[in-house]
Amino acid sequence: MYKLKKQLPNIITLSRIISLVVGFILFMNGNTILSLIFYIYGAISDSIDGYFARKLNAYTKFGQYLDAVSDKLYFLSLIIILLVNKKYLIILPMIMELIISIINYLMLKKNKKVFTERVGKFKTTLLIITLIAALLSIEIKIFNYLYIIFLVLTTYFHIETICAYINQLHGKSKENIVSFKDKKISERIKLLLDEFMQYIKNPIKIIK
Repeated sequence: MYKLKKQLPNIITLSRIISLVVGFILFMNGNTILSLIFYIYGAISDSIDGYFARKLNAYTKFGQYLDAVSDKLYFLSLIIILLVNKKYLIILPMIMELIISIINYLMLKKNKKVFTERVGKFKTTLLIITLIAALLSIEIKIFNYLYIIFLVLTTYFHIETICAYINQLHGKSKENIVSFKDKKISERIKLLLDEFMQYIKNPIKIIK
């Protein structure tokens, strides 16, 4: 029984992978709403398996690998569906997600611990909501408005996360990272875009 409990997070992760495959097949066959149920389960189960892994102290290399594979499948399958249905703007936050992954890799290469900002967790949640809203908007046009709103929000928080991670990559502490709390949203967006563009213009600076 104890060994079975230890495997519970992996069982949940495997069920998520299966649900994504089924959801993808259903969508490609025109069953959008039914497909959405499987994708929502995929999003919820990602949090559930993490909870049980922590509670049962059931961390394994296989489990981490399986979780990473399921995450990639989740985003990749949704991106394929959305691009096929001409939701091209979704590429923007996904490119930023790729940039964040590259920065994380560079930090690990430099043996730097990656701190998880609340905004980092929040932007991932926003991205999932954006993807699901985009999926719904294919069949239910009114969801286009919700999709655009969340697309703008998730892009903004991805930029903020990238700036924070780059600052950390260059040895700046959390306290030294620019604080946006006392600024208006428009000012925060301008500051973030300016800083982001500064690094884009000087890509070598990021990897040094």
